[in-house]
Amino acid sequence: MFPFLRRRPKQDEQPSENQLSSQRATNSAQAKASSCERVVEPSRERVVEAETIFAGDREVRIVRRAYKRSLSLTLQVNGKIRVTAPKGVSGVDIRKFVLSHERWIANHLSKYQAIRETYPPKKYVEGELFPLLGQDLKLHFVPTFGAMVRVEARQHEGALVVSIPSTQWARFRPNEEHPELKAAVRDFYKRFAKEYLSMRLKHYAQLMQLYPSSVSFRSQKTRWGSCSSRGRISLNWRLVIAPSRAIDYVVIHELSHLKHYNHSEAFWKLVATQEPGYREQRRWLQEHQYDGDFLATRSELHA
Repeated sequence: MFPFLRRRPKQDEQPSENQLSSQRATNSAQAKASSCERVVEPSRERVVEAETIFAGDREVRIVRRAYKRSLSLTLQVNGKIRVTAPKGVSGVDIRKFVLSHERWIANHLSKYQAIRETYPPKKYVEGELFPLLGQDLKLHFVPTFGAMVRVEARQHEGALVVSIPSTQWARFRPNEEHPELKAAVRDFYKRFAKEYLSMRLKHYAQLMQLYPSSVSFRSQKTRWGSCSSRGRISLNWRLVIAPSRAIDYVVIHELSHLKHYNHSEAFWKLVATQEPGYREQRRWLQEHQYDGDFLATRSELHA
């Protein structure tokens, strides 16, 4: 599938773990679920209990862990609240802990509500907008003599066309919601992404003379791409919602890690040789990290 792959040439420095994340914005409301405390916990730790309480009018999920020594509070972008607690802490004490952070919780939940309103769940109905390569395509249904539902992008028409078998068309209502088509649309995006991202990766690998040892496509929640110390590049296939220059920036970024496995001045200079406006592209990715949420198996915003 990737004929351009070959053994990576010897590098000029010893790699150290470093990955591109779509969550580098300092504003936690735009980056990830917030936590009022960070606690390093042993990897041997396992969940021993899970329960739900109410603190005021807020529902709180409690996760008790065997080796936990303190309380920590986490807010998720979908509005859910979770407290991680030692096994012996009472519900009363947990409730007091949550209420003591009420202002902090309210401020962040308000920001998360605004994000969810900006990205409402997609409706699989005629005219709904779906982003692809930075362009909003209108969902359009047409009949077909084929036996299967087929999805294709007609970018010159500004349309994401879903062909419905003629045997179903007579009873099909384009202006009604069709959530059963979500899987077909998602499968189209995934196929399109693998082909498009492979093409861009091949282009820049040859241009930069930097070749990964392997390439994979995943659907990470927090990363647009990553490069391992062994030269394995992974790209988030949901990246195809972004403009082509932002996509190319991610590809260039990860390929540059094959030579500089850090974010040194030399690394950024190498990136800039291919994309002088990389800061602008990085900013776009930070500001639009939820644009592809509709393609997730489980939505972060509306779960």
